[in-house]
Amino acid sequence: MKKSILSYVLIFLCWACVDRITFDIDAPVTFPIVVDGYISDQPGPYTIKISKAFDIESKQSIKTPISVRKLVLTDDQGNSEQLVEVTTGEYQTNPAGMRGVIGRVYTIDIELLDGRVYRSIPDPLLPTGTVEAVFSQYKEEKNADGATEYGFDVFFNASAGEVNNFYFLWKFVGTFQVETNPELFTISCGEARCPSPLPCSAYIWDAGLKYVKPCECCTCWTNLFNPEPIVSDDQFVENGKFTNVKAAYVPITHWTFLNKVHAEILQLSLSPNAYTFWKAIKDQKRATGSLFAPQAGKIPSNFTQISGTSGPIEGLFFATSISKNSVFITRNDIPDPAVIPEVELLFTDNCEKLFPGSTTVRPAFWID
Repeated sequence: MKKSILSYVLIFLCWACVDRITFDIDAPVTFPIVVDGYISDQPGPYTIKISKAFDIESKQSIKTPISVRKLVLTDDQGNSEQLVEVTTGEYQTNPAGMRGVIGRVYTIDIELLDGRVYRSIPDPLLPTGTVEAVFSQYKEEKNADGATEYGFDVFFNASAGEVNNFYFLWKFVGTFQVETNPELFTISCGEARCPSPLPCSAYIWDAGLKYVKPCECCTCWTNLFNPEPIVSDDQFVENGKFTNVKAAYVPITHWTFLNKVHAEILQLSLSPNAYTFWKAIKDQKRATGSLFAPQAGKIPSNFTQISGTSGPIEGLFFATSISKNSVFITRNDIPDPAVIPEVELLFTDNCEKLFPGSTTVRPAFWID
């Protein structure tokens, strides 16, 4: 039974967000710097992540967050803001600081601790269209072992709006609620197990469970992401419309449909340069089928080196406007509720340990 729960966990841990970027890098003397971030017309703060990367026998890309001396965001109107490091390698703007404005052009300058300075290619913040609808379709299919798997394909319709720019990136974010029982946590005591409710649970053990405060780790919200970038290929668009585009697959498990799934689509405008980058990432992942297989093709560089000893840099900083739309997929959307797996074993630890990266903070969009 325990193996069943762990199998669910592994499924989601392997579901990669499109923001994670893996490159084919010949073993360099100087490890490449990897940059990942953007500015948008949505409220900040904006986050930019800096890391260094290297390959081991060209099979696995390892990234380590690193600190830099300075990271500055600038627009073409003379405005600038220095980002602050909130954790190693993760830099943010002030929530009340710069905000992306359609029509402006943005760059970042990165100064490393060794004196190297890099500048991103200026990127214009272009208008986006509209995500007009998000919808799901129930699905049953046989897996390789002949067992039936159940889930939902998530689709969307979108438009380019009044502009002639058909360069877009779409992101799917699926959110579901997890409930666990940390008050039932036990520890080894001799040959038996003794009750030992976690401090974050609602209870203490006093000749029985005794409620003392609201639980801080019983309920989590965790996310699913589309496994590869969705970019606006020519076959998607007709008269400025993108129709019935598949974004993701949501499997029906005990965890995903313990309650329901919030399925959100974000449409991000791209400059031709940013589009070329994301299209290359998509083509690379499709060519290999694995994040850890040797990669084919060169990912275009988004940076130029301004000063310092020559050293490689990869990744992307871009400017974008964003349109969103979403829908809830509920248990009532499942034709036969019996296909939802039953709980075989309660999870008695902190829910954030079950789904790393989840949060105990209730999302603003979540409706009970």
